[in-house]
Amino acid sequence: MGAVRYLQNWRTFLTKYDHWRFLFAELNKLVYLRSYTQDLDDTGKEQCLHHAAKWLIRAQEQGTTNGCGTYYFNTGWTSDYPETTGYIIPSLLRYARYEKAQWSNEAEKAALQAGEWLLAIQRDDGGWPGGYVEQNRPSVVFNSGQILRGMLALYEHNKDPRWKEAALRCIEWIWAQLDEHGRFSQNDYMGAIRVYGTYVVAPILDWLPHFPENRDSWNVLATRHLSWVCTQQNEVGWFANCDNTQHKNDKPIIHTIAYTIDGMWNAGLALNNEDFKASALLPARVLATDFLTRGILNGRYTANWSGVEAFIPTGGAQLAIVWHSIYVHTREAIWKEAYEKMNTLLCVIARRGARQSKDSLGALQGSFPIWGRYEPFGLPNWATKYFLDTLLNER
Repeated sequence: MGAVRYLQNWRTFLTKYDHWRFLFAELNKLVYLRSYTQDLDDTGKEQCLHHAAKWLIRAQEQGTTNGCGTYYFNTGWTSDYPETTGYIIPSLLRYARYEKAQWSNEAEKAALQAGEWLLAIQRDDGGWPGGYVEQNRPSVVFNSGQILRGMLALYEHNKDPRWKEAALRCIEWIWAQLDEHGRFSQNDYMGAIRVYGTYVVAPILDWLPHFPENRDSWNVLATRHLSWVCTQQNEVGWFANCDNTQHKNDKPIIHTIAYTIDGMWNAGLALNNEDFKASALLPARVLATDFLTRGILNGRYTANWSGVEAFIPTGGAQLAIVWHSIYVHTREAIWKEAYEKMNTLLCVIARRGARQSKDSLGALQGSFPIWGRYEPFGLPNWATKYFLDTLLNER
């Protein structure tokens, strides 16, 4: 985001009285952050969990279609976002099964309606469009891979063959974009070659129990991509070609770093490949150690893990999810301490400390403080999706 647009966002934000209250509440949190994180208890976390689920249901209900939008304090709701709708579906269905769920039926209904909408907009080539639906973009590898997560959750929920058929069409299209070097070099975000294709490979491998006849061929293709990603990692675990911009690719955001780590870790588990798991463990440990040392992370990291820019809660929630998974498999205490403390921090951030409407209550913001450069003054639906996931993990 350019400086001019960023300043315009500030100007728009400060034209509303309610936003001044958010501003002062945010400044208060910055000053007393340590105290707030020490005071939050399990009851507070449970409340945040339910509010996050309710907000995701609201994100699906508010639009003219059955996808999920994103809310900005400056401009209101966006049109619906196919990619994030796809991976919000598993979160809604998981919440619907949660024994203490307060909105179980509503969450299940929202997930099913979102799935029907995604079937209706699947492209003839098998992929799904990038960006917000109103932008009418062509199929994109990364975005399509995330919708596979929703299709799988729906198929395992009710065994409707349409979810499986749509997923197979998508998977075949995604593999067709993989080149001989193991890169998704066609039809990916911005036309750029990036390492967070690991987060596309992982959900394809998750589908293998339902497509056992494709196990050998898909494992070969997955290994080709993950092996290429390993060539982009330096000796301290940082990944090149990891950002979702061109101009800041030398200091990627923790959002896309976490995508890469999570995809590498889970694909490594699926393939039983120690090298891939080690490739994920190294940066995961660097970031967990930094977080436990300072109590917060930066939003971006350079090649020697020097942090810049404000914290990005989306990435924090994603890292908490992968730290939890690593703990489950290793039982090493550092991972448990890291994900529990991150969950506490995220709850403090999500509780904005000022009166809120149903358009904002429960949602996790793009940056902390809210005026940070990543999704400034916004509540990206993907942030709250990961927030709900990591809170459910801890429950």
